[in-house]
This record gives sequence, structure tokens and C-alpha cells, in this order.
Amino acid sequence: MPQTLSQLNLILDTITDGVLVVDPSGKVIYANQAAESLLERGELAGQMLAIPVADSHLHFQDINLIRPSGLAWAEMRSTPLTWEGKPGFVIGLRDITARKQAEIALQESELLFHTLAKVAPVGIFRTDRIGAFDYVNTRWCEISGLSFSHSHGDAWIDGLHDEDRAEVAAAWRACVSLAEPFYRQFRFQLGDGESRWVVCRAEPELTDSGDLCGYVGTVTDISEIKANEDRLSQAAAVFESTREGVMITNADKQIQLVNKAFSDITGFSPEQVIGKTPKIIASGHHNVDFYRDMWATLANTDHWQGEIWNRRKNGEVFPELLSISAVRDGQGDVTNYVGVFADISKLKASEKELEFLAHHDPLTQLPNRMLFLSRLRHSIDQTRRRRGVMAVLMLDLDRFKDVNDSFGHLAGDDLLQLVAQRLTARLRNSDTICRLGGDEFVVLLEEIPQPEAAAQVASQIIAALSQIWRLSSGHEVRIGVSVGIALFPEHGQTPDELIQQADTALYQAKNDGRNCFKYFSEDLTRAARERMDLEIRLRLAIERRELRVYFQPQIDIASGHLVGAEALLRWETDTGEIISPSRFIPIAEETGLIVPIGNWVLQEVCRQGRRWLNRGLAPIKLAVNLSSQQFLHSDIGEAIGNILRETGFPPEHLELELTESVLMKREREAIEILQQLHELGLGLSIDDFGTGYSSLAYLKLFPLDVIKIDKSFIEDIPDHADDMEITATIIAMAKTLKMRVIAEGVETAEQLNFLRSRDCDQYQGYLTSRPLPIAEFEKFRRDYRPRPVEPTCID
Repeated sequence: MPQTLSQLNLILDTITDGVLVVDPSGKVIYANQAAESLLERGELAGQMLAIPVADSHLHFQDINLIRPSGLAWAEMRSTPLTWEGKPGFVIGLRDITARKQAEIALQESELLFHTLAKVAPVGIFRTDRIGAFDYVNTRWCEISGLSFSHSHGDAWIDGLHDEDRAEVAAAWRACVSLAEPFYRQFRFQLGDGESRWVVCRAEPELTDSGDLCGYVGTVTDISEIKANEDRLSQAAAVFESTREGVMITNADKQIQLVNKAFSDITGFSPEQVIGKTPKIIASGHHNVDFYRDMWATLANTDHWQGEIWNRRKNGEVFPELLSISAVRDGQGDVTNYVGVFADISKLKASEKELEFLAHHDPLTQLPNRMLFLSRLRHSIDQTRRRRGVMAVLMLDLDRFKDVNDSFGHLAGDDLLQLVAQRLTARLRNSDTICRLGGDEFVVLLEEIPQPEAAAQVASQIIAALSQIWRLSSGHEVRIGVSVGIALFPEHGQTPDELIQQADTALYQAKNDGRNCFKYFSEDLTRAARERMDLEIRLRLAIERRELRVYFQPQIDIASGHLVGAEALLRWETDTGEIISPSRFIPIAEETGLIVPIGNWVLQEVCRQGRRWLNRGLAPIKLAVNLSSQQFLHSDIGEAIGNILRETGFPPEHLELELTESVLMKREREAIEILQQLHELGLGLSIDDFGTGYSSLAYLKLFPLDVIKIDKSFIEDIPDHADDMEITATIIAMAKTLKMRVIAEGVETAEQLNFLRSRDCDQYQGYLTSRPLPIAEFEKFRRDYRPRPVEPTCID
């Protein structure tokens, strides 16, 4: 037994953990060498220790050890034990001081990290070994505009600017895959639509074996730096690109910097002036007093501006407008002088040109409205004192638009310049010619001997401008001119009155066939005012939906059946007044209202036609008139196609009517448009045939289906043999071209009998019915019964 205990002691003294046996009071019964070394107490047997122990089971805990050498930590394991018949405890002690110190250091390090991250002015982030974010500080969220939840994992990439996202994501993945440092400048897209520039730096954390543990990095807001860079770049660009010369000197007036414009203006390169004083470009035109006063002003106000003469490198003296400013530092001392100057010789040339352009038309070089009104006012005062006569002639070129449309606007400008030259050559030096704009001119005739002299001048102008014009492109064109004349004092007392009255007379001249002149009269004024009033009422009528579509029946002559109807536009005011189309249609065409009105009529006719078909009524042809503006100046094919699709009206039941004048304005373009319409399945008719200037040769070119004989040829049948012959000829010609013929304005049985005898296909007119509102036309359709007319021989 003693040998066994000796061996046990030997074993216990060789282990590194301390072993103690204590009684319940804490008195040490046994201690091995490791325990005595750990507790630094020498011989422990018999000493009292304040060590907490468990009562009846194995117990673990970490305890502090107060030793002479300092505080230590131990991991204690205690268990009850009966020793030599007495209760006690076996206590195992393991020195964990190094581990505890490492844990404390780590905690302190973590605390320090979080404290620094919290107060750091930069965003801080940390990732795991695959580069996924697992920590960001508050500043990171403030800079990126992302919440904490959107800053972890790879979610932060979605917060990048659209233009940067793909590139930054690829660069980040590449760095992580190679465990290399990451450095990039990019933008975060903030929620308010703005972006924020940052610079991001991240360093990999590696294990001892070189494996990647993760990254620790920062983001720094550099938006202000970027803005400053942009501003500096802009300032540098402005400095070099500005047309004003810039010269910067130090406080001793030595030149330090000049821009490109300085060299362009003076001829000196930067190398030739830097380090020298501005005296190198002095002209010698200014005396000592001039410069003394200049520098005195600079000293008192830090600024001077004025006109100064300087010399170029080639010796040429030139005027410049110079502005000098003093630049001071924080202590108020002058550090630099900045001089900015412009070459006034160019400026004065520009001012002279601007002065001319302010009072002249840039294209024709003629006086403009401002200068014309000034001269007109002066002429009125002079003429009133002399009790004489003067005239204002308003000119508008006829067929000028055709030149523009046919040869282009450059040809039109060329023609306007030629017109200005010819007018200037034909008139006196005392007369003033002004181009108001477009193809409108106005002429002031001073001191005319009698009112008739204005007519003589107008006739000379008409004759001069009606001659053939050869443009610079080689084309020859012919135009005309309409002239309106207003006299002082007979027709007006002020410039505005005279111009307005001349314009009214011009309008009448254009209505009377163009290429003529008209004097102003009160009747013309009343007509002009009525026309303006009617235009205003027409615009309101469109808004108030006062326009109506009427239908006039078209009858088959052979069978007497109703086969079609012509849609006619009517204006019925809210007071019940019916305004004739002859009054408002011309106004609609002149103001451009005819296009929306015409499209509305097309839509209403197709809608109504579809309603009749839906109610089971027999299909009839519905004819609609097209204006020249609808036909030539809008995409009529697309418009009609859309209307037919919207309404569902069959195109074979729609017939479009065009006048000869519309078709003959631009034959080639008209043929193309007609072919497009024909391809839609529409019927095409030439209206008012015989009143224009069409010929059989032209008529053959147009893909037409119907010829409508104008009522002016029908109304005098059978009283006038000429009208009967013309009508018979038109019918025969149409039959030759395999076209259907409709006669308009048939009012008597005799007229119908003649048409029947000449094999005319259809007619419309008061003999059957006037144009009817929709409800009345529907009643007409219900009540109408064919009444064939027995043919009568008419020679």
C-alpha cells in the first residue's frame, strides 16, 4: 500500500494540471506540485483555501487566482470524495490564464473595433471568406443609402448605379477569387434619384496557410471631390475655350498664365510673355496719368474696367475692352491680378452688323417692318404738313408656294432676293420697299402727284414681276403679284390704319383673280371685318358642334332608283341661323380649319353609313367632298384608312369627290395619292367638271370612276344649245373613258329628259330633293318610290 501511494504521488506530480484534496472547510489535505506552482503558495498541505466546491456532483467553473505574481485564471473541476473515512473534495485546476487574457484582449479588440466603426467618418464593412458582407457600420449605410438589411450578403450590389453595377460586381468577384486587394471608384444610386461617388478599399484577411478568411474594407464619400474635379475641369475648359483673352499676373505684375484666346488676339505665345509684365503688349497710346489712375482705382476697389489700346506681336494696334480684378488671400494681401479683355474691333464690326440687321431683312437686305414704320410715320408727318398725297402698296406674290414646293426653300429664297432687286431697280430712291415676311412686301410711295399715280406704279410692279425668272439653279419660273393700295389721307391717318387698309385691298385683289391691284374702300373694310367675325364664330361652332352633315339623294336615271347620296356640310347656329357654305368654307380653307372639319365630315358619314347598314337598309354610295388641303397637305390615305377601320364602313360604299383645280395643282403627286386611295377600294369622282382647265390628256392619267357635270351647264338646258352640246360632249367623253356620269343641279323634267337621252347615268338636284338633314333623309329613303320619266326627244 505505501508503495502504491508513492507511485500515485509520483504520477500526480508529473501531470500539468493542479490536483487538490480539501475537506469541507477548505483545508488542503493534499496538493500536487502543479497545484503549488499554480497557486504560488509553497507547501499547501494544511493551508486553508477559499475555493467554491460543489456538494454532491461534478462541478466546473472558471475562477480567479490571486497570486503574488498577479491575477491568474484557472478552470476548476471539483467532485466530492471520502478521504480516509472523512468527507472531502478532489479539485482539479487547469491554468487558463493565457486563454482568458486572449479572450479579454479579443473582447477589448472587438469593443475597440465597434467603437471605431461607430465614430469613423468612413463606411466600414467586413465579409466572410466568399466575399459576402456580414457587417457594415452606420456610416456605410449613410453613404450608400442602403439599410442594414440591404447591406448584407450580395444585396449591396443592387444599390450601385446602373452604369457601374456590372463592372464593379465583376471586379469584386475577381478580387475575391484571387484573394487580392480591392480598389474601385463607383457610384451608389440613392433613393431620391441622385447618385453618390465613393472610393472603396478592401484588404483580404488570410490564415497562416494563406487561405482567405474574408475582407475588411472602407468606403469614402468622394462626391464633393468629384464635383470639385468637375468644376475645375469646367473652369479649365472655360479658361481655354473662352473667346476673351485672359492674363493672370502675380502681385509684382509678372505674367504667370495666359489662355489660348490671349495668343490668338495678340499673336504672342505663352512662352513669349510668361515672366514678363503686361508692358510687352503696351501700345504707347496712353500716358502715365492713364495708368496711374487705373492702378489707383484697382488699389481702392480691387477692380478696373475700361477701353484700352494694345499692340499685337505684328505691331498692329487694336482697341480692347479690358477688365482687371485683384485677388487677395486670407490676410487681405494681393496675390494676383486677373485681366480679361475682348478685341473691340470685332465687337464694333458686329455692332454695326447688328444695327443693320435690327432694321433690315437678312435675306433681301430690304428695310424690315420696324424701319418701314419709322419711315411711314415720318412720311405721314411730312405729307400732312404739305397737304399732299402718299400711298402704301401691299404686295403678295402669286404662285410663290408652288416654287417652294416644286424646287425647295432655297429656290424660294433665291426668288425672293431677285424680286427685291427688281423692285429696288423699278422704284425711286425716295420710295421704301419692305419685306414683311414670307412672300409679302410693302412699298411706301412718297409725294405722289395724284392718287392715280399709285395705280401706275402698281401696274409697273405687276408687269415687272410677271416676267420669267431664271433662278441660280437654272430653273425658269413664272409668278405674279397681287397689290392692295391705301392712300393718305383718304384711307387712313396712321401707319397701322394705312397698312391694314392696304392689306384689305390686297385680299380683295387676290379674290378677284390675282395678278391685279385694288384700291381700298369702306366696302372692303366691312367685308374684311365680317370675314374676321365669321372666322371667330366658325371656331366656336366647331367647339359647340353646330356643324351638320346633310345628304342629297342621287338617282339612277334609267331605273329611277336611289343609288347614292352626296354628303354636304351645313352650319346651323344655336339661334337657328343657317350659314351658307359659300360663306364659311373659303374661310375654313384659308385658316386651315378645313382639314379637321373635313376629317370630321368623313367620320360622320362613315358612322352614319354603318348605322344604316346595321339597320338592314340597302347599301348606297355616299359621296364626300375633299378640300385641296385635305388632299395635298395631310396624309389623307392614312386618315381615311383609320376612319374606315374605326367605323367598320365598307370602302366600296364610299366615294371621294375632288375638284379639277385640286387635281391639276400638282398632277404627279395627285396621281400617287389617287392610286393609294383607289387601293383602299374607294370610289373617286371629279367634281364640277368643265369649270376648270382640265383636258382629256390629263384626265386619262387619273384613276377616276365618276365625272360630275357642274350644275352651271345643267341649269340652262334646254334653253341654251351651247350648254346642251357641252354636257353631251362630257357624257360621251366619260363613256369613252368607261367612267360613270352624274349631273348636278337637275331641277326640271326637261333637264332630266335631256340627260336620259344622252345616256347620263345619275343625277341629283331639287327635282328629286334638296339636301336633307339625317332624319329627313331617312324619311325620304323610306317614302321614296322610283318614278321613271318617259324620255322626250330634245334636240
